[in-house]
Amino acid sequence: MAHLPQWVCRGPTKAEVNLANFRENVKTFRRIADDAGTLLMAVIKTNAYGHGLVPIAHAAIKAGADRLGVTTMEEGVLLRENDIDAPIHLLSPIIPEQAEDTVTYDLTASVSSCEQAKAIHTAAISQQKIVPVHLKVDTGLHRFGIAPEYALDFCRWCYHLSGLYWEGIYTHFSTANNKYRKTTEAQFTLLMDTITGLNDYGYHFPIRHAGASTIALRRPDMHLDMIRPGIALFGYTPDIQHQALTSIRPVMSLKSRILQVRSLPPGTPVGYGGSYITTERETLAVVPVGHGHGYKRALSNNGEVLIRGMRAAIVGEISLDQLIVRITHINGVSEGDEVVLIGEQGADEIFAREIAEHAQTIVDDVLSSLMERVYRVYK
Repeated sequence: MAHLPQWVCRGPTKAEVNLANFRENVKTFRRIADDAGTLLMAVIKTNAYGHGLVPIAHAAIKAGADRLGVTTMEEGVLLRENDIDAPIHLLSPIIPEQAEDTVTYDLTASVSSCEQAKAIHTAAISQQKIVPVHLKVDTGLHRFGIAPEYALDFCRWCYHLSGLYWEGIYTHFSTANNKYRKTTEAQFTLLMDTITGLNDYGYHFPIRHAGASTIALRRPDMHLDMIRPGIALFGYTPDIQHQALTSIRPVMSLKSRILQVRSLPPGTPVGYGGSYITTERETLAVVPVGHGHGYKRALSNNGEVLIRGMRAAIVGEISLDQLIVRITHINGVSEGDEVVLIGEQGADEIFAREIAEHAQTIVDDVLSSLMERVYRVYK
């Protein structure tokens, strides 16, 4: 879909990405980083949370980000091939076969095992380079990372590998919202104790970091040498309690248009399985958005959209390519009218957090699930 000829007329469903809002969000965190004297890594993993990796990367750097964070080798290579010169961190471990490309494309790897460290070292030596790496410490998420009790032995085995420059050490908290504040503080203490213990033996790491979006906004005492906001760059705090405490604005809108308007008598089952049955003469509209676009099927008989500035309830099961909404109460609706699934219309708005609540998921899931077939328009 991204490589269609210019003359092909695209369909009605699109995601509008407001680069001005994104740049302002980055600048908000740039000011936070400057106040603390820290570096700013813009985490734009998973296709920039669905917003489009390459345009967002360029906007982040122009707005003041020092570094970029992604999770896959493919994303890192794509950025390098699109003229991104800033440091790019791989926030998930690589497999040994990816070590050559890690070095070739000057990517900063997260190291969680001796096997990874040795593979990157071997590739660096073969390419006559010394490459920066960051040691990941597992303080409680238990996904990947070196257990604190093994950190000293790890450094004894791997710290002096000549192809590696141990630029940083970091952790990722299992949760950082207010409900689990004590857990976060305990994990932060564990990281700092590990760093202190390694320093005592001469193992130094110039860049220490632990804080993603919530920590960057609410805990300056944990900023250390770099902050790593992710979802907040796109307008949403991980903890809803913090949303009103910052000026960040949502970046993405999802829009489509009505394909068909139907008038159905009472007692008519609608959609697959007939999970919705009309109770009166009802006017319904078909919208060409489905779970094949990444719009959550959990919103069946549950979610809402905006049409002519008014809310219209989704009725029936959301199918692969369409959903149906009830528009009986909205006058003058016709085929071709705009439908806003995420964003603002008239005096109302539906943003990703509301959708996440309806679908019993999180904002990250709502945004990053949008498929490439939903073409992005950058405004």
